[in-house]
Amino acid sequence: MKVWNKLSVLSKYYIISFANLAVCFGIVSLIDSNFVDQIFFLTAFVWHFALQTPGLREKVMTNHHKLSFLAVIVRLNHYLQIFINIKRLPYASSFIRAISPVLFTLLLFLLGGHGNVLFTLIGSFCFEVVYVYVKKKTDFFGVSPLAHTSGLNTPPVIPNVEKTHE
Repeated sequence: MKVWNKLSVLSKYYIISFANLAVCFGIVSLIDSNFVDQIFFLTAFVWHFALQTPGLREKVMTNHHKLSFLAVIVRLNHYLQIFINIKRLPYASSFIRAISPVLFTLLLFLLGGHGNVLFTLIGSFCFEVVYVYVKKKTDFFGVSPLAHTSGLNTPPVIPNVEKTHE
């Protein structure tokens, strides 16, 4: 426990999330599923993992990363949280976070022609259940996933960062 207490919030987040991924992906691998289904599962799991990583939102919102796919994911989630404003349902923000990976894998399914979008929902569920459970039991992860996005009236700010070419 002494080592665990010395770890940073980000390190604890990585350890818990990757242990969760190993267990859940191991279970999904035991099921008779094809490769595309496993990719759909991993897409949803990593999507939620990226949205919840402490400090990542601030890093991807700089001018240097403003057009990256990860910045698009963060902005899309922010605007979905604003557009679908359901605060009275428990775990509403978890359900809203699951919309964008489902839409993305549905698009992949329509273009590719095979796969099971249900594995996307399973990936979202696996991440969110462990995240919410750990968040309720401890205070490892900063902002609560149970609370709705703060500052709903303002979009994520892209700070004016000047690059130096040294």
